[in-house]
Amino acid sequence: MKRSILLITLLAFMACEDKKDEISPLIGTWEISNLGEYANANCSGALDYTGWAFVQAFGFKINIVIKEDGTGTMTVTIGNEKEEAPLTWDDSKSQICVMGDCLTYKLDGDSFTIDQPQEAYCEDDDGDETNHDSQSTCEAAGNTWEEATCSIMTFTKK
Repeated sequence: MKRSILLITLLAFMACEDKKDEISPLIGTWEISNLGEYANANCSGALDYTGWAFVQAFGFKINIVIKEDGTGTMTVTIGNEKEEAPLTWDDSKSQICVMGDCLTYKLDGDSFTIDQPQEAYCEDDDGDETNHDSQSTCEAAGNTWEEATCSIMTFTKK
């Protein structure tokens, strides 16, 4: 009888174990494995992956290191140039935040995806964003209006 009570007590404690003790499957090193563009700016419709081969030809890579303490780093490489940025992540919200910009991820085994919407904007001849907030005012000023888009990035665990 005492053994049964001890066993039941042990099982009760194990069932109430803190979820924070579980190690997130997101922890580790990830590398971009695909990049595509949705047909629609609201992140829906068919996906076009033709740009992926193009950017790979220029040595485009993204590596993400996720640490257990809710931090990490993202390293973007284009050719011989690398840029590193700190990140934070929150498993309960399924979000990764780089320099204050938070995006939701969808984890599926050894890969995760991130949809990245981009609002429409106006760009001048030097490639700088202007303060014009409509296509008509942008183009009237001799600038280029860039339509809203949404891309998807797939990362695979290394």
